[in-house]
Amino acid sequence: MSKPLNWYLRRHSLLYKIRFRMVSKKVSASRIENFCYNSINSKNDIPAIYFDLNPSIFPKINSDTNDFKKAITIAKWLRIQVKGGPGLGKSSGKTLLKMMNGEGGVCSDFSQVYNNFCVINDIKVKEWGLRIISEDPSIYGGHSFNEIYSHELQKWIIIDVAKSIYFYHTDSKLPLSVFELINLKKENKEILFYNFNKKTKPDIKRITNLYLITNSYPFLITNYCNKTYDFFLNKMAAFPESIVHGIVFLVGKSYSFEFPTNKDNSKIN
Repeated sequence: MSKPLNWYLRRHSLLYKIRFRMVSKKVSASRIENFCYNSINSKNDIPAIYFDLNPSIFPKINSDTNDFKKAITIAKWLRIQVKGGPGLGKSSGKTLLKMMNGEGGVCSDFSQVYNNFCVINDIKVKEWGLRIISEDPSIYGGHSFNEIYSHELQKWIIIDVAKSIYFYHTDSKLPLSVFELINLKKENKEILFYNFNKKTKPDIKRITNLYLITNSYPFLITNYCNKTYDFFLNKMAAFPESIVHGIVFLVGKSYSFEFPTNKDNSKIN
């Protein structure tokens, strides 16, 4: 039975491949290191639903709670509250509402809403994707995760909200950044992960296939203006998301997928 045109506009892999090529580019590691989502997304740009739910995450937050603890608390709360399901791809407010109502949510949806909770809680955050070259259909399309900055540890730290994990090498109290993970992989060093949410059971094989295989390439999602995308996704809600994203690209306000060059990776320890 043939699928309707609307399905092809929303889900066809060809449209994803075209969009991926249009927004992808190679950049220096220093550019990636200096970028964060907060620099182009202020608290005023975040929908009210995030502020309404935030007291449920931090009912008794202390002023001395550090960035890493706050980041883990948000990630745990979000994963416990949301059972997940089909991809949503809506505006940030609608995405969070649907996730809380049990209507879906994949890794990219988790990353999207996590960005905004970090912003309103004064945590510097980035969103990353993984491009995975594999014949395994279960990991086709890659994966999304976040990276937060800990002022206490003076470093960036990978936080995978959907998987409830972070990575480390020899000491679980020193979580890895993206560049640290890249370099450890290149050096064939042991990379371990810590499950910070005991209500979830990590799939070791899938985590390995996503992050630790040779043909897994991280890219940073930059220039994502939440206010801009919320405007277009809400105003053009009747159209497939691929069409909306295409229009944002044509008007010059699209996000970018920035791949760090191998030359720059090798310089970061």
